[in-house]
Amino acid sequence: MLANETMVAADGYEVCLFPLEYLYMTQDEGGDYSHVGTYNIDFVGYNGSVVVTRAPLYAPVSMKLISIGGAHEIWESLNPVHLPNGNLDYLSLLVAHDNAPPYTTIGDTVAQGQLFYRTGTAGFVTGDHVHICCGQGQGGYLVERPGGNYDLNNRIHCWEGLFVNDTVIIQGYGHDWIEWDGPTPGPTRKKKKGFPWPVAWHNWKNFAIK
Repeated sequence: MLANETMVAADGYEVCLFPLEYLYMTQDEGGDYSHVGTYNIDFVGYNGSVVVTRAPLYAPVSMKLISIGGAHEIWESLNPVHLPNGNLDYLSLLVAHDNAPPYTTIGDTVAQGQLFYRTGTAGFVTGDHVHICCGQGQGGYLVERPGGNYDLNNRIHCWEGLFVNDTVIIQGYGHDWIEWDGPTPGPTRKKKKGFPWPVAWHNWKNFAIK
């Protein structure tokens, strides 16, 4: 999504959008290190030609901050929203690694499209990025998975929770990233898989992040 972008369906509910302008994965869910057994995904910032640091994340929907711990925050949508898995439900969103999050008080709210977070290096990392897990429903919280890593109790795959309208896919690991084409999700949803491998490979290898 783009800065200050909003998307509201004909029924008045917001459409949940991917929070960066470029989708550039560097570690998939269930991968090495902190992702084993989880639905966590790492994304780096990108400006159209190179990987960048402190990249802005825009609120995928209007939401409030419900939990803070260590290098992560958990946000929850203010209302039910349209999700790519076809459900109208609340979104839970885990984000991690911003060194200086703009919002640090439980109950803080942001409007869809508003800057709410940035990529960073806080916590257990080897390069600037954001660590994301999506959940469906209210009351998202961290749970330990087999292997000792953590993600959301109500987890869903990121491609089931975030539409990629106005997002350029640089590296999507072949997942079925979907564009909203309203009025409700259905068989005509557009799938965007992006390039099978990173365009900026020389940059990616410097961001083998955990």
